[in-house]
Amino acid sequence: MFTCSRCGTAVTPELAEIGYRPARRPPPRELDEDAPQLIPRGRFAIDPDPFRVMVPVPGIDQLVVDEGPRGTILVNVDDLIAVEPHPNREDMGFGCCGWLPHGPNLICAACGQGVAAEANDCGMPWHWVRLFPDAVLGAPPAPYTVRRRGE
Repeated sequence: MFTCSRCGTAVTPELAEIGYRPARRPPPRELDEDAPQLIPRGRFAIDPDPFRVMVPVPGIDQLVVDEGPRGTILVNVDDLIAVEPHPNREDMGFGCCGWLPHGPNLICAACGQGVAAEANDCGMPWHWVRLFPDAVLGAPPAPYTVRRRGE
């Protein structure tokens, strides 16, 4: 379970860790179909690489890519609880059909702290949610390891 680091509200139920693997090409789909989920329901993965964040440049209508936090926690959107969209959608990366990979565009419903970034716009190959490691508590008890039968 991951909780908001500010107020302690649960933002996910209990989840089991899976090893992170960079996304492969998603299956082909029609443009009006929802993108496939990157992480299966009931699971989470830790991305060791920096999450590249799109950041608005003050004074001009342009975004730049900034190296964001390492160790973001990838979860399935259906595993979110007590989380809601950021009230200022325009500034937080809302595209024509959904969220672009900006962050944080999801907030804790109890206290309003930005806890996650969701990407689900029509042009995105995958639908994913990344919890920010400094905004949530509940890191896994141990790194993911593959166990062989009999161990």
